[in-house]
Amino acid sequence: MKRGFTLIELVLVIAILGILAVVAMPNIFNISLTTAQQNSRDAVVANIQTGLSLYAASQISQGLTESYPAQLDSVADGTAASRTNPLFTNVIKGGVTRGWTKKSATCYTWTEGGA
Repeated sequence: MKRGFTLIELVLVIAILGILAVVAMPNIFNISLTTAQQNSRDAVVANIQTGLSLYAASQISQGLTESYPAQLDSVADGTAASRTNPLFTNVIKGGVTRGWTKKSATCYTWTEGGA
């Protein structure tokens, strides 16, 4: 009696592994996409903080009292970031054009999937 796998058994195992890979891949890529979007959000927050620090430093270098901008942008409340309405333009050059919505002068929200 010979030991080993028949060709049919090998083909079935390969087919099952292929099906599992097709089912699992979207979940794996979705996790990495979500992580990338969250990292993008965190980078925007860090850029805002840096922009505020640079704004205050420029005030000091001009001999003025350290201050911060009254607003982060001039967009109306309730506006979602877009190419025509970028947010955070007073502290980030070019602003942010996706993923964020201005709720009020001091409140912005980030939408997952929009980064």
